[in-house]
Amino acid sequence: MTTTVVKGLDDKGQRIRSMDFEKKVREAAVASSHLTLESYGQHNIGIRLQRPGGLHLQIKGPSGQRLGCMGLPGTTIVCEGPTSDDVGYLNIGAEITVLGDATNGACNAMANGKVFIGGSIGARGLTMTKWNPDYEKPELWVLGSTGDSFAEFNCGGTAVVCGIEAKNPSNILGYRPCVGMVGGLIYFRGPSDDSFPKSNARLDRPNDAQWQWLIDNLSGFLRNIRREELFASLSRREEWQVLVTVTPQERALMTSGPMPMAEYRNKVWNKAFGGGDPLRDLAPGLDRSIIDAIVTGDLRRKKPYWANLEAAAPCTYYCPIHIPTVDRLRLIREGRLDEAYEMILRYTPLPASVCGAVCPNLCMENCSRRGVDAPIEMQVLGRAV
Repeated sequence: MTTTVVKGLDDKGQRIRSMDFEKKVREAAVASSHLTLESYGQHNIGIRLQRPGGLHLQIKGPSGQRLGCMGLPGTTIVCEGPTSDDVGYLNIGAEITVLGDATNGACNAMANGKVFIGGSIGARGLTMTKWNPDYEKPELWVLGSTGDSFAEFNCGGTAVVCGIEAKNPSNILGYRPCVGMVGGLIYFRGPSDDSFPKSNARLDRPNDAQWQWLIDNLSGFLRNIRREELFASLSRREEWQVLVTVTPQERALMTSGPMPMAEYRNKVWNKAFGGGDPLRDLAPGLDRSIIDAIVTGDLRRKKPYWANLEAAAPCTYYCPIHIPTVDRLRLIREGRLDEAYEMILRYTPLPASVCGAVCPNLCMENCSRRGVDAPIEMQVLGRAV
């Protein structure tokens, strides 16, 4: 078995760009199934690499972001030290081993394959994973602890967090794990702050089938990270717990129907306001007697008001001096010509000159009768009455 070495530095000792380094790795993968990559912080190492019969990559230098991203089945990647963000990003089948810590975003959007971490990981690991039932579930194994927002929107990934040499031994899963989780299973060993959302996950002990799966696969994980001596200490069933996904049926029962008012008052209102009075500090002398459903006086909620003539007719509204033309026409139709003339004199002393000659008759331009036939001839009316 021959091993091809690909260096991340050129002949002058300068770092090779990530794109050029990827081209060299691809060319080497055509000729050899075992590659040793002396990387120097290059990104996307192992992206979409596959070879008939399998491909093995050994990383012996500092690796950049997205190690093993879009990894394909049959590809094995071993990083001899820690790695940067997004290891296993969009992995669809590769097996990735990191012999150290990994930072944020480990296994983000992974759909298949396995990732073994021989240390701890940062925030938002195993987020937005996918799972096609025709394939095996994606797996993330962590020897230490995880950062905040672990397994956020997890949709099928299985995680095992062992709590050995953890970065945060008092809270193995970090703050608010499993937010929005709709699938998958989280095994963990060690204390947690119980901040996971109860509507998305349920804390339990592993059942017989879950425990058997863990024991069957634990030795393989420890062998990959070269810590096989830990098998005995990690095989104590009473130390392990699981976070199980809450099914849609279980979630529906949690919120079946509105909460009764009495229950809301006791569980929410009184607890939040220390007796149920939000104004107890601002108005200690305020009358706190119960208000009836139907009341009169100052406590009446809805009061009627007289809305007659609240809006003016278009002719009255657009008239420069707001002559009530509707009332004027009504008096004329009723034969009360003197009253109609007296009313117009209250608005202008010269109705024949104003309405009959000078005014541009905005009332006619905006009359609603224009949509039916024709407006009243105000010039004729002004000179007549």
